[in-house]
Amino acid sequence: MNPENIPWCEKYRASCFSDVKGQELAIDRVKSFLRRFPEKKAVVLHGGPGIGKTSLAYAIAAELDAEILELNASDLRDKEKINEIIKPASEQMPLFKKNKVILIDEVDGISGRDRGGLQALLDIIDDSSFPVLITANDIWDKKFSKLRQKSDLVQLKDIDYKTILEILRDICWKEKCSVKNDVLMSISIKARGDLRAGINDLQMAVKNCELVLETGDRNKETSIFSALEYVFKNAKIDTEMLGIFDSVNMPIDEIFLWVEENIPIEYKGRELERAFDALSRADVFRGRIYRHQHWRFMVYEYFLLGSGIASSKKYNKTGWTNYKKPTRILKIWLQNQREMKKKTICQKYAKYCHISVKQAMKEFMLIKIILKNLEIRRNLKMSEEETEYLDKKF
Repeated sequence: MNPENIPWCEKYRASCFSDVKGQELAIDRVKSFLRRFPEKKAVVLHGGPGIGKTSLAYAIAAELDAEILELNASDLRDKEKINEIIKPASEQMPLFKKNKVILIDEVDGISGRDRGGLQALLDIIDDSSFPVLITANDIWDKKFSKLRQKSDLVQLKDIDYKTILEILRDICWKEKCSVKNDVLMSISIKARGDLRAGINDLQMAVKNCELVLETGDRNKETSIFSALEYVFKNAKIDTEMLGIFDSVNMPIDEIFLWVEENIPIEYKGRELERAFDALSRADVFRGRIYRHQHWRFMVYEYFLLGSGIASSKKYNKTGWTNYKKPTRILKIWLQNQREMKKKTICQKYAKYCHISVKQAMKEFMLIKIILKNLEIRRNLKMSEEETEYLDKKF
């Protein structure tokens, strides 16, 4: 790979403990784990995206002068694959260095529905002769209860913007580039504790002088109507197009509904087909993000949602368009209202019958029949809305 094309977050990845900034407490706990190994054979480095979990794992390997075998948990979905790939690696001695560590990156990718994958990983931790380093965004899911028992837990915190600013200045010095201090400050604050995001923004700023001038304004919010107009009317792809929906103060799921509702208003024929194809591809990445917590895919999601849809037309569009609020939002809201009434009914019934609300929700069809009895309704003090919900046919 051309050195100029190497992402700076990879180029300047920590190579020792002293390179890991803003995580002093986590480093102390990692050192304690290494001193006590093999009392516990695995350590889980957990916390939000971009705060240095994988970098700390590589720093551990460097400090131990160890080979590192890195595997992404999303690629290891069943017992057979884990035993085929990780188990031999956990038993073989290193070839070129004194030690070895095994890195299981993004363990969130192992689903509770996988075919024995998580249990196979637990077995390998028991049998491993080398430290097993595991990274996770959220280790508190109940499916990881046994993993938490077998591992030391080391939480990494969001990095203070001042620390991010210091790191960005150091990178600028090493790259021999000059970026205004107010731009560096803006990037550091906007990163919100995500060092990787800050470094990526800096690299983009240096490569694109226009973006350097605009970076300070990236916190400004854009209305959904302005964002739709910018994407639907312009055929030219520019830097603003790449992040137009990122500046909209609205959940990404709702943005998808707005885009889906209004594409047919602006596009016809082949353009309509290409626009929906871009939207569907963006939805594929959204699903991967939700299922596997691969937040690095978000850049592709936003690219397809903005630039992908914009590029489906050959020429700029003119005129004013009255964009519509998604009808599905109303349907979702109505469904949520029904679910809320259902839940309040189940809460009252569960308390009265000494069962869990979860069990009552599962048995709601039976409970609905029981609650035809008016005396039981009075005992549960049903409101008019709840009574109406029970009598309504869906």
